[in-house]
Amino acid sequence: MLFSIPAVKGVEFGAGFAAAKMFGSKHNDAIENTEGKTRTNNAGGIVGGISNGNELIFRLAVKPTSSTPKEQNSLNWETGKTEDFSVKGRHDLCVALRAPVIVEAATAIVLADFLLLEQRIKRVL
Repeated sequence: MLFSIPAVKGVEFGAGFAAAKMFGSKHNDAIENTEGKTRTNNAGGIVGGISNGNELIFRLAVKPTSSTPKEQNSLNWETGKTEDFSVKGRHDLCVALRAPVIVEAATAIVLADFLLLEQRIKRVL
């Protein structure tokens, strides 16, 4: 779902890409109790694509928008030559201001969908 958001280029859960630099013994989330609570949450609440009951922690990489009035140089498909251009009109130069609200909504939709699938909340027909 997060990759369906325009401009999202990467998603990491818990320790994310930093986990590649960790030893397995450091990354391992030791279980503390029968509810599945762990001492650390390096997995970000997701183990093997399934929630382990811990808090969901994830981060996104969002690309900068390329629609900018700053002059750039690229191929003109009609002429077959590279030329300078700039995007005219009104465009958002920073999607990062809107991204948190969109990410929250997308996350809520996914969690609500899982609750419906598990019949934890009643369907409205």
